[in-house]
Amino acid sequence: MAPRRLPSLKALRAFEAAARHGSFSAAAGELSVTHAAISHQIRALEEDLGAQLFHRTGRHVELNERGQKLFPALTAAFDQMSEAWAQAGAKDSAALTVSVEPSFAARWLVLRLGKFNRAHPEIELRLLPSAEVVDFSREDVDIGVRYGLGGWPDVVSEKLFEATVYPVCAPSLIDPKKPIRKPEDLKAYPLLHEETMQHWLNWLEQAGVKHPRWAAKGPLFIEASLALQAAASGQGVALANDTLAMADLAEGRLVRLFDIEMPDEEGYWLVYPEGPRKPKVDAFRNWIREEAGLGPPEDPNPPEMLTPRGRGKAVR
Repeated sequence: MAPRRLPSLKALRAFEAAARHGSFSAAAGELSVTHAAISHQIRALEEDLGAQLFHRTGRHVELNERGQKLFPALTAAFDQMSEAWAQAGAKDSAALTVSVEPSFAARWLVLRLGKFNRAHPEIELRLLPSAEVVDFSREDVDIGVRYGLGGWPDVVSEKLFEATVYPVCAPSLIDPKKPIRKPEDLKAYPLLHEETMQHWLNWLEQAGVKHPRWAAKGPLFIEASLALQAAASGQGVALANDTLAMADLAEGRLVRLFDIEMPDEEGYWLVYPEGPRKPKVDAFRNWIREEAGLGPPEDPNPPEMLTPRGRGKAVR
């Protein structure tokens, strides 16, 4: 392969900046050199080419026909060089940081991560358990799972689960002398609360229990996973979100007490920044949607993909 014949990189940078700004002085300011240095570099470039690149009119410069041919290709080349340099210097480019609500992480996501790791060994997954709303523009997070009503600004939100809640307890908790046949029978057992005692009051009222003020007592847990863990260890009866309790129910650590259930107004949502997605983000998004039993969504924001000319939108 014959060696490339290229002029000075400094001269090319001087030309590109001057052409973009339409001014030698502005180019000098951008590159932190003197006006004379820019003029010298461009003059040397023109001498090497054997032709002028600018029309010079006093302090103003304007690209001539040759300069107009060179400028767009040179700008594109510098953009590609800048992107390649940024990618080469990027740390942990294969790492995917997922901010996830702690209870969902502990009782649903972690149980399934082996499947993702086997399907995508090239991605280094990092979980960031947090109940806080993540600002993707300020924090080093790629995608998240939030609990709430949805509708957060400046992010795409995809609901993963329509959840319901109902009472559960460990099989060993139930005393044969105090059978639980109707909701009023729960008065004989400790009730475990998550964040607020109002959840139990709402469920009991929906179940037809009048004036269930006796339910406003018992241990209060900040996270749902802790209340379910306490229930599984026989400490009382918890109101379970079916998404979080499914593994304990399937394995017999918890039993459901009634068919009566209450819709959970809030839910678990997959959230990520608006705009084209990185391939690693798209890989996690597709995987978790499949695990949640969701079909392919309408997709106004396709993933980023590498093209011969750099990054662009995938064509579908």
